[in-house]
Parts: sequence; C-alpha cells; structure tokens
Amino acid sequence: MKNPHGVESKPDSPIFVPVRVFLLAPESPARDVLRALVALGIAPVVARSTGDTSADGQIQYLRVATRGDLRDPMDLRWSRKALRAAVRDTGPSLLHIVGDPWTPTAEVGAAAARDLKVPYVLVGTSSLGGPTSFTARWQARRVRDGAGGFAGISRPALDHLIGGSTPLPTAVIPPSGLVIPPTTPPRLDPPPVVFGVIGRLTRERGVDLLLDALAETYGDWRLRILGTGPAQEALEAQAQRLGLSSRLEWLGALPREELAAFFASVDVLVAPSRSTPQWVEPTGMVILEGMAQGCGAIVTRCGA
Repeated sequence: MKNPHGVESKPDSPIFVPVRVFLLAPESPARDVLRALVALGIAPVVARSTGDTSADGQIQYLRVATRGDLRDPMDLRWSRKALRAAVRDTGPSLLHIVGDPWTPTAEVGAAAARDLKVPYVLVGTSSLGGPTSFTARWQARRVRDGAGGFAGISRPALDHLIGGSTPLPTAVIPPSGLVIPPTTPPRLDPPPVVFGVIGRLTRERGVDLLLDALAETYGDWRLRILGTGPAQEALEAQAQRLGLSSRLEWLGALPREELAAFFASVDVLVAPSRSTPQWVEPTGMVILEGMAQGCGAIVTRCGA
C-alpha cells in the first residue's frame, strides 16, 4: 500500500498474541513446566487453592476458593461460582483439566467450561478404579463426552480414561517436568557394573524379583538401593539367603538434592515394579530422571 506521501510501504507485521490456557489441577504444575509452555507461545492461567499468586512473567495465578482437606488435593472441591468467575474473567481459549472424569475437579471444571462455552481437554491420572454409584458413572460419562481431547499421565492412565478408542486427539503427558542437564559426567567402562534402585521398599516395587534375577547373573556387578520401607528386613534376609549381601549397598533415604550424585554412581537404573489389583506404576519419573542423567534403564511392564 502507499502512504500519504505516495511512497510504497510494507503492511505492519502481525502482532503475536499468546494462546491463553486455563489450567485446573489438584496440584499446581511445576514452574519449569509452565515456563516451557510460555516458550511454546502459551500464556498459562493457573487456578490455586493456596500458595503465592503473584504473576511470574506470562504465568498468571488465581486464587479460587475450595473446600476439603488441603493435605489431600485430589479430594478438594472447587467453588463452582468462584471457578466460573475466574474462567469468565480470564477468557481462555482452552480449559486444561487434570483429573479423572469422576473426580470433583473434573466435574466442576467441565461444568464451568460448558456454561461459558469454552472447549476443554481432560487429563486422566488413574490406571485403576472408577466411579461406583449410578450418579458418579453418569457424571463421569457427561464429563468425558464433553471433552475435546484426552491425555493421561501415563499410557495406562490414558487407556483407562478413554476406555478403548476415540477419534479425538490424545497424548501422554507426565505430571511434572524434569531438568535435562546440558552435559552428563563421563562414565567409566571397567567393571563392576553398578545397578541402582530408587523407591519405597514395598512388595509392589518388586525388589525381591530383582534379587532373584541377580542371583542368576554372572560377572562382576553391584547393587545400590536408595530408599526404605516395610519390606527392607525381608529383602535383607533374602539377599543373605541368596549369597548377595556383599554386593548390595543399602543407602536408606537421601535428600532429593543428592540424587544427581546417586545417578552418577550407577550405570543402570532398575524399576522391577509388579502390578497388583490395587496398584500399578503411575509415572516412572525416577527412570526418566535417571535417563536424563545418562543412566541406562531396565524396567518391567508394570503401568507406566
């Protein structure tokens, strides 16, 4: 086009406007995850029941009234009126709801989205269980039927949520992010091979299965076990019975900030979890963290 002086000029460059997404979850996403969303051109609006609500760059926090025990986030009941007002006032393009369709969070979030005609996606967190009463099943079906897309914190959680197949978009989204270091320390090849296990020592974690497997493993190896729990005494007795005690190191509990040193000390992380009627491996975040630090991984087909 020409300006008033008759000189050809280029049209103004389009102004980039981030997509505003309202995040409703029992627990606020980690700030690193939110900052990663900002880098993708998303302006997150996060509903919080407690905690700091000061803005962090393009990340906006809103206090929304809740009822229930704050120590049990999955059971919190968000105020319908307050949540609806928060969604209306922020005008998001999408409502991102973390919670299975039978949970209070999903039900009230979907209701606000329907009232305000805002599309929403649903992120499932459970690989087991579901609604039992007729009313809860009806609620879950209504919430699920209104969603524009589905995700799960793991593949089993997604499969449990959609209950088969769906033509809608789907994804697996771990509940929290992890920091990938720019470099990892070099690892020495000479033996012994050092295996590592991290987690609460319970039957579900399957460390007894690992000990049985190592009893038939030849060569020079060691096992470092990070964690405590009710199964530890039985596991120590099993290791002694199998003649493995001299190759095992029981580290007990360590502060999270010391995990990097543990990852650097092992070659392979093992997650020998076993599924039970009440539990499956939910996310496998420890394995992801170890892989980010350069560890190999050996896992079972349990849950995530």
